[in-house]
Amino acid sequence: MKSMTNVKRIAILAALLTASGVSACGKDDSSGGGGGPDGGDTSPAYLVGTRVWNDTLTTSYVHVVPSLDQATTIDPSKALEIGGSATLYSIPGLGWFAVGDAEKATFTRYTLSNDRKLVQQERISLQPQGVLKLWDTLYVVSPTKVYYPDPEGQQIIVINPTAMTVERTIKLPETARNGYLSVYGYGATMRDGKVIFTVGWFDWQQGDKVLGETGLVVLDTATDTVSRVDVDHRCGGITTPVLMDSGDTYFTSSALAAAAHKLGRLSTAPCSLRIKAGADAFDPGYVANLSDITSAQIVGEPIPAGGNSMFLRAFDESAGTVKPDDQTWKLTGQPVWQWLRWDVTTAKAERLADVPSGTADVLWFKVDNRVYGTESKSDNSSTTLIELTAAGGPKRALTAPGFLYGVTRVR
Repeated sequence: MKSMTNVKRIAILAALLTASGVSACGKDDSSGGGGGPDGGDTSPAYLVGTRVWNDTLTTSYVHVVPSLDQATTIDPSKALEIGGSATLYSIPGLGWFAVGDAEKATFTRYTLSNDRKLVQQERISLQPQGVLKLWDTLYVVSPTKVYYPDPEGQQIIVINPTAMTVERTIKLPETARNGYLSVYGYGATMRDGKVIFTVGWFDWQQGDKVLGETGLVVLDTATDTVSRVDVDHRCGGITTPVLMDSGDTYFTSSALAAAAHKLGRLSTAPCSLRIKAGADAFDPGYVANLSDITSAQIVGEPIPAGGNSMFLRAFDESAGTVKPDDQTWKLTGQPVWQWLRWDVTTAKAERLADVPSGTADVLWFKVDNRVYGTESKSDNSSTTLIELTAAGGPKRALTAPGFLYGVTRVR
């Protein structure tokens, strides 16, 4: 598949492999902060980032909206337009946010004026650090320190977001695997002055394979040094952490990994690892085989569900098709993935009967302590947010033009 369809598919896969959201993944933009430059308007304001494809061209837009409710309308003529793929970054509670130009590897900080317009401030480039394109993940340490994970360069770039300066880099040669992209976790676990994140190894452009192991990197935030790099061979294809109310963090294989296993391109079956509350390493006594819990052979893609639960996506093999020479995206792109809720305390998974099946290509975002998934039209002409954790069951929220890649509250 060449042409525009392939361009879109690669772009969507790239979005999923930077995944799932604006701050990483943990994707938690629970609260904004600050008013306009003069401290005036303090009414709620959210940013919604979308992309539109035209032939081989990509154009990104950043919309300012007062609410994520279903009744909210978006006027594309008022959006900030960026040529190419843009990314959104924010620090919850601080009111700091930036727009990244993925292709130029630059961050531009913005503020919000009293008439709800984006006002450009400082800009920094990561090109001197060898960054070729931006991913949409940040690990927030403090108002003056964030870590930008650079998987292609096997490094962490330390940035002062307040001063908008690049401070240093942390090299991670231990995370390199020949022929694979080192996908650093979309979120990080913070424990006693440490930032802990996973590494999954994907070859999704050439061999369409996933490595059957997971790395765990432990960084000391006081010294910006690597404390330890572990490798666990029990589970592969992990990208996303889910923090439970218990304090335990679960790491579950992705839908791409589940598809790769079904096609014989990943040695480990869909599975989950955990780090117990207060610990900084994988629990050696715990690994969950998802097929035992869900009765599905192709299952994964964890999304927080609140409490001690997570949502999973399961491929309905009675409705979908699997051919031995398929690419993984041909499985993840079929609209036959069911929604499940897995309670890790009971080890039971139940299907969400009120949510229709769809593709596994679902980004998710946590805003105002609510978790949203996305539902895009087949041609990506529009995307609707689905509030997955709504009282009474999932409900539809805002609809945006184009493919929605980012949501964050900035005020």
